Amino acid sequence: METAPQRGAYPDRSVPGLGRAARYSEAGAAVFHLLQELDRSAAIRGALPISQGRLEVLRVLALSGPLTMSQVARARHSSRQAVQRLAAELAQQGWIALRPNPRHRRAPLLELSPSGLAAHRRLAEAEALRLNELARGLPAAQIRAAQRILQTLRSRGAATPPAPAGRGA
Repeated sequence: METAPQRGAYPDRSVPGLGRAARYSEAGAAVFHLLQELDRSAAIRGALPISQGRLEVLRVLALSGPLTMSQVARARHSSRQAVQRLAAELAQQGWIALRPNPRHRRAPLLELSPSGLAAHRRLAEAEALRLNELARGLPAAQIRAAQRILQTLRSRGAATPPAPAGRGA
């Protein structure tokens, strides 16, 4: 069983100028571990007992609407072939449908079916319940501030490519 690294153990704070990067790294790790907690949550898995990959495809389509396999792959940071396999499984379950793409004949659009939309709704409700449990006692202003910060970082990440390794921070 994996254990989370000790708080503050990485990156090394003794390196000059790394304080800000260390805080960013710790914040990123906290978000990552929260997402893992949500994915492992028995309540959420009970609401939607499917693989992590299928879950991600459902989420992307629920948030973005109909997309091509390549667009879903970019959103998931995975290969088109991986999305193609997951889409075939979801289509077999009846949770997504492939429909013609008026812009590109050979790149059909993936779209949530009514049962896929219902499955995503169950997932979203279970996640909201779990997040409310975890946030119990936190001031509303802190929750709103965290939401604004995460939305800003997401928007900036979507708008700008990452800097080459060894630059920035």
